[in-house]
Amino acid sequence: MITKNEGRYLEQCLNSVGEIADEIIIVDTGSTDKTKEIAKKFKAKIIDFKWIDDFSAARNESLKHATKDWILVMDADEVIEEKDLKKIKDAIENAGSGLVGLQLEQRSYINNFFEGALKNDSDFGLVRQYPFYIPHNLVRLFKNNLGLGFRHRVHELIEDSISEKKLEYQKLDAVLHHFGSLKDENLIGEKTNKYSKIMLKQLEEEPENARYNYQAARMFLGRNDFSNALKYFEKTAKINPSYKLVFSEIAKIYLGMNDKNRAVEYFKKSMKHNPENPSPANNLAVVYMSIGKFEQAKKILEGQLKKHPNNQALRYNYEKCLENLKE
Repeated sequence: MITKNEGRYLEQCLNSVGEIADEIIIVDTGSTDKTKEIAKKFKAKIIDFKWIDDFSAARNESLKHATKDWILVMDADEVIEEKDLKKIKDAIENAGSGLVGLQLEQRSYINNFFEGALKNDSDFGLVRQYPFYIPHNLVRLFKNNLGLGFRHRVHELIEDSISEKKLEYQKLDAVLHHFGSLKDENLIGEKTNKYSKIMLKQLEEEPENARYNYQAARMFLGRNDFSNALKYFEKTAKINPSYKLVFSEIAKIYLGMNDKNRAVEYFKKSMKHNPENPSPANNLAVVYMSIGKFEQAKKILEGQLKKHPNNQALRYNYEKCLENLKE
């Protein structure tokens, strides 16, 4: 792991994985609290590393010092519960020769609902009190000595490196419980500013990178700077029209501006570029319903329900649509 002033959570994290970790490697980028003292209690190998606005560089430094067959990458504010440690051990022992990585589900806990959040029904003691979490699948467990490395200055991933080498990873039913979103608001604000600065630096280096334009757009959206968010989403769409649900993001900005005609236009584009994803069509149907076009909404929802009969959002909106048509 990489650390900087993680005294609050580090012990909890290292305790949670102690029984499966044969060695602990910590790259520290300038802690001034008790982070290093705590790490020493766990006989960790500590490497000091000068921070250069690049999370991948720090992560890759940590990989250089790993001597065991498999690497588990964690953040200091994450824990793994005991039942999932056994799954990790079993997965490693039974991994076929072609499998080099395992994807875990990171659950970032939050106290208030946020778009994309799911209801937390975990019975794990450390997280039971938090009502919601944001899920994210990340390859955090992978074979050593294959020349794999993290990519991107911020929101770094090992997946790109695995794909470049045409190697395989698969999903493991194990959870990384993540407390980063629950930290002190000042710390979160500091972290957001730091990430924003690195995102813009990354974009400056590669202005034609769809991922970096999309991240910049999301950053501006978070600041309610809709004109810049729109600018960078549009640039993303120009570079790669199928990147995530970029046209849906543009449509939502127009909805926020109360320009429903443009929202309709962009949800239609999103449907065209993401035919297997029901979300753009569902959103389009909701816009149609809001302007009284229930027949159009009904037709779209029926088409989607044939493909996704168990989708609750589609089913809910279809029933609302039928109710309105009866009236």
